[in-house]
Amino acid sequence: MLICTVLATGGPTAVTLSAGAPAYAGQWVEVSCVNPSQSAAPSEGWTSFAAGGGYGSNSGTGCGPGSPMYAILSTDAAVGVGSAETLQFTPPPGSRLVGGATDVSMYADGFGYNASGTAVAYSPEYAYNGTSVFFQCAHGLTPCANGTNDFAGVLGIPGGRGGNLYLSAGCGGEGGQACNSGGSEGGWSLVRLWWANLLLESSTAPSGSGFSGSLLAPGAHGTADLQLSATDPSGPGVYLVTLQIDGHTAYQGTPDGNAGHCVAVGSAWGAWMFDYQQPCKQAETVDVPLDTTGLTDGPHTLKVIVTDAAQNSSVVYDGTITTANRTTVSALLSSPLASTPGSEPSYAIVLDRPTEALGRHIRRSFLGSALTLSGELRDPSGVPVLNATISLVAQDGNPPAGALIVLARTSSDAAGQWVLHAPTGPSRLLRIVSGGAARQASLGGGVALTETVSPILGLRVRTPGGARLVFSGHLAISPLGAPRPLVIIETRAGPAWEGVGTPVRVARDGSYRFVYRSSPLTLGRRFAFRAVTPATSLWPTATSRVRSAVVR
Repeated sequence: MLICTVLATGGPTAVTLSAGAPAYAGQWVEVSCVNPSQSAAPSEGWTSFAAGGGYGSNSGTGCGPGSPMYAILSTDAAVGVGSAETLQFTPPPGSRLVGGATDVSMYADGFGYNASGTAVAYSPEYAYNGTSVFFQCAHGLTPCANGTNDFAGVLGIPGGRGGNLYLSAGCGGEGGQACNSGGSEGGWSLVRLWWANLLLESSTAPSGSGFSGSLLAPGAHGTADLQLSATDPSGPGVYLVTLQIDGHTAYQGTPDGNAGHCVAVGSAWGAWMFDYQQPCKQAETVDVPLDTTGLTDGPHTLKVIVTDAAQNSSVVYDGTITTANRTTVSALLSSPLASTPGSEPSYAIVLDRPTEALGRHIRRSFLGSALTLSGELRDPSGVPVLNATISLVAQDGNPPAGALIVLARTSSDAAGQWVLHAPTGPSRLLRIVSGGAARQASLGGGVALTETVSPILGLRVRTPGGARLVFSGHLAISPLGAPRPLVIIETRAGPAWEGVGTPVRVARDGSYRFVYRSSPLTLGRRFAFRAVTPATSLWPTATSRVRSAVVR
């Protein structure tokens, strides 16, 4: 009583995909039911439908660790050939199913007169033919496994077919016959899906427009910003924005975590894995701050690259910027002021054009806090003054309060010109005064500027194993102050950041090291981290670059 037609599908053998397949742009993986870390994943894109199922037949797409999706064709009452309960996966708009793997259990047990239970996997169409059926269990076929009509294990999805994926528990055989579990030879079937990693292809290239910001202005300095609009209209969304200066990556980050949806949960077949059908936003307004103080003054090439969640990348901006950090200061008064009155002559301090063009307040990183100031000294009649003393005086937040420190001193030349150099330092009030006495600065004379200096905070992340994370780095600022500053490690939690463990105080040389033991549930998952040091009287809050690591 052989009832089920054997299709030319190469036999009921599980199809496997190599985990070492090379990555290439245009692919991403949607995860269903269980993440690589064994945490729960949603089941977006899955639906179910029935065709003539009998009493007790059912299906469900809810799932999680230890709780599979299922489709069961019960034959407590007879059901005709062609009856089925089916699970269906439909790719998101703009993406195409091109492979992947599923962990399934398939049962096709019992048979009746010219009819038996079947468990069948189809792609790209729900059609019982050699083009769509790629795996099946049924009475009369070569046993699926262990001498039975059942199969349990990882079933690969054939590559490049497109369409949908169907897992169906049904009744197969001759038309007009039925499956019935009554008696000793009934037919019934069951399909369970424990997890699925669905390899999707998207050919949409992201784009960018609306470029603006101080980074594009002539003579960009300090922390300059770049604004743009990034879009991926038919793809899985904007995942990374990268800025390259002179061919080197100066910034890379995810502009919006999309409430955690745009955080990769792992990788497979060289593609990033996500839990949702629209993991990242398809349109983003991006504002990137970039510290330019480490660049030489002058022209630099700037490339902006937008990458979507399928690793499609586009160079959306390719141009030239200019920086000027060492010949400009953004915090000097715009007009010459007389020096402090007193026993010494009163001279006018006139700033030269590069120095005068800079503004009242400057913001710099610690390594870029050194200044070069220059100008001319004139007497009340406007005649250049020869061989007069010019001093640069600083007052910072160190005790005793209000203490004045002479940072530099020079004399004007025959043309009345002078140049002063300030070393690197913390946030401070600076005054340029004529005359040799530092006390003159306390009287409010000369030319004043304020310099707000941010520390440079580094972060390295190592994952030696056992769910341990080792964070280390260096806080570059001098002086550190007393007590020495704290460093807080944070991880991205959706659109926000939250602390990891307890803050750690830096050593005397500014270095720090912190070991954190994570939960075993995080093994195999990738997380983003950053280091933050709170503001003090000497500097504002500083934040490191974002680093990512996979917990091992």
